[in-house]
Formats: sequence, structure tokens, C-alpha cells
Amino acid sequence: MKYEKIKSIILTLLVCISIFLTFNLWTYQPGYDTIDSNETFDVSVGEKMKEPNLSKVLIKPYELFYHAGNKTVGTLDGEAMDNVIKGLSSWTLFDLKDYSNQYTKDEMKAITQGEKKVEIVFPDNVPFSVYSRVIHFEDKNIPTASFDRIVIDLNTVNSDAGTIYFASLDSGKKYFYECRVNVESLQKFEKMFLKKVASYDEYIEQPLNSNKNIFLPKYPKDYKSYRFYADTLSLEDFKKALFSDPNNVEVKKNTFINIPSFMKTDEEYSTLSYINLSVDSDSAIAPASLLQKSMEFVNDHGGWTDDYHYFSSSTVENKVVYRLFMENHPVFNENHMAEVIQEWGTNSISKYERPYFTLDMVSKNAIRDVQLPSGASVLYALKNSSKELEDVEDIVVGYKMTRDTNESNKKFLLFEPSWYYKLSGNWIRVPLEELEAF
Repeated sequence: MKYEKIKSIILTLLVCISIFLTFNLWTYQPGYDTIDSNETFDVSVGEKMKEPNLSKVLIKPYELFYHAGNKTVGTLDGEAMDNVIKGLSSWTLFDLKDYSNQYTKDEMKAITQGEKKVEIVFPDNVPFSVYSRVIHFEDKNIPTASFDRIVIDLNTVNSDAGTIYFASLDSGKKYFYECRVNVESLQKFEKMFLKKVASYDEYIEQPLNSNKNIFLPKYPKDYKSYRFYADTLSLEDFKKALFSDPNNVEVKKNTFINIPSFMKTDEEYSTLSYINLSVDSDSAIAPASLLQKSMEFVNDHGGWTDDYHYFSSSTVENKVVYRLFMENHPVFNENHMAEVIQEWGTNSISKYERPYFTLDMVSKNAIRDVQLPSGASVLYALKNSSKELEDVEDIVVGYKMTRDTNESNKKFLLFEPSWYYKLSGNWIRVPLEELEAF
């Protein structure tokens, strides 16, 4: 009897153990790491820049003037401007003061374009905090303001320090800041700078409209026309860089889809447009944050594949435009083959448009010389072709980019020097045939 009781207890225990083990087998979950579907792939379509160099490489002036003796000379030469910025970046600027409310716009212009002033003009407003990676301020409290030109005052006689101005004259809100620099540094810069000025072109101030005068070259000038081979970049790399889950992207013809994002490509022009529909874009982003994020975003996937420069921005649209430059002249194309355009939401990119090719510098070939007429001729031509100069915002020499029309040379791009004017935010080419009539 005792033996039977022990046997029953053992059997009951075995049944319970069996049930316990079966339950654990059914409910067992392996301890695998969770896969993050939002993980972005570490991919680079081109060479990445070092973060501290972004402002120096991407934010560049495109006009340099020297005002002296009732005469203005200037240059668009990239090397000349790089040398000026190099000198400026070697100084420590101190005693930065805000005089924005103490001068009228006309008074600011008189100061910045007065006797012995070096005027460095940028395509659009540049926030102080972003450009402080290029130039060095002794003051730690960097203003939240922006500037579109830096002016170096070479009037140093009987001065214990030199003067540098940062001004914003062409935008809606005017800024005017003054700071000081070691006078010996400025005098050393002056000696080197004035040796180069003799090679600059003469410019004439021209009334563009009732609100703005611009400096345009006094005489006609020869420019070179170029031909380049365009290397196509990998769309697969762009897919991996832009989509949070590239393995689940569906491809239909020229469209890559992974809702709520999609990317459309245009094979004829080698351009792409990426859109993320889930991004909230209602709130405005501070100019400094917008510009810094836009540089870092493209750099994260090695997207600065050619000589792109910061060209314009809009805090209303949270939009930044970088433009391809050739010989330090802006390049224009009607099909957006020369622009990197970004629109931002509060926390991430909402729209990204760009070409997916890079210029093969080895294939660079100067085709012919093209003489462009003087700036006065351009203004005269515009007036006589029923253009409303009151609405024209700017006039520059740029390059028109087109594909080679020869079917066997579709991979080649042509760059033709041309005059352009800006009207209602759009850059429009002035046809040479119109200018030749004047």
C-alpha cells in the first residue's frame, strides 16, 4: 500500500513536469536583438567632407569689389576670393557691435562702398553662427543675425585697430555689424591685396530699379565654353541613403516607393526627386539651423559630388538651394540639372531634388571663346525688349548647361557662358542674339 502511494506521487510529479516543459516550449521566444526598420544604411554616393569644412567649402562669395578713387574694380575669380577669405579667416575679430538701427540703408551703402573698401558679396544671407566656423570671433555670443556681404576697411592711418563690417543690404531685413581687427594684420593683407587689384576688371554702378543699384562690368569680356563627360551615380546608393527601410522599397518604372516616402527619377536629365509625405512642415526653422542641417544632410551620404555653392534660402518655405558653379560662375539649367534643392520639416527632410551625375574633371575640354557684352549693354537690351526692370532683382554672368544633342554623345554636357537676369525668383537667360543688336 505504501509502495503504491509513492508510485502515484512520482507519476503525478512527472505529469506536472511534462506539462510545465510543454508550456515553456510553446511559449518560448528566442532572445534575438530587435531589428529597427528605421535604421538608415551607411552608404556614400561620393566622398564625404569633414564636418568643420562644410561652411568653408559650400558657403562662398561670388563677387569681389574694391572701391577707391571714385572707381570700382572687381573680379569673379574663385582663387582671388579664396585668398581674401583665407586672409580674413586667419584673423581674430573682436568688439562686435550691432549698428543695424543706427544707420539708414543709404548710409550703410555709403559706408560699405566708400573709399578703400573691399566688398565681398555672397549670393544670399549667411547666418553669423554658421560662418563662425570660417572666421573667428573673440566674442562668444554670436548674433542670430545674417549678412550678405563682408566689407574690409583699408583706411588704417592713425588707427590702433582695423574695421570689418558685416551687412545685409539686399534682403527684407537690414543688418549692420561692425567689429575690429589687429591693425598690423590688416596692413599686411592690404599690401598683398593691392598687388592683385591691377588685374581686376572695371565695374560701373548701374540703376537696376528704384530700390537697387548693381555693379556690372564696364567692358565686354571673353569667357570659355566647356564640354564635360557626366558620370552617372548609383540610384541604388541613393535608395539606401534616403529610405529608412530600403529592402522593402518597391520599384515601378522610374519610381521608388516605400510609403510614406517615394523617389522619382528622370533618365533624360539624370535628376531625382525624393519626397517624404509624413513630415510636418508647418513651423519655420531658424536660418542658422536650416542652413547647417541642409549641409550635413547631403554630406551624410556623400552628396556634394561637384562644385556646389550655397545660393539661396527661404525660412518661409524652409528651403535651401545649392547651385553648381563653373569657374566660380553659377550654372543654370531649365530642368534642375544644376541644383541641389531641399525643403525641410520640423525634424527631417520633406523634399530633396538633385542631379544623379557628377562631372568627370579629366574630360574637361574648352571648346571655344565667347565674348559677352558689357553690363550696360545687357541693361539696354532688357529695356528695349519690354522687360520691366523695376521687377528685375539681379543680373549676373552664368553658364547655361545643356546635353550634347549628338545622339552618340548623350553623356556629354555643354557649358555656355551667358548673361542671366533674376525675375520673380527665376533666373532667365538673355539670348546672345538680343545682345548683339546693341
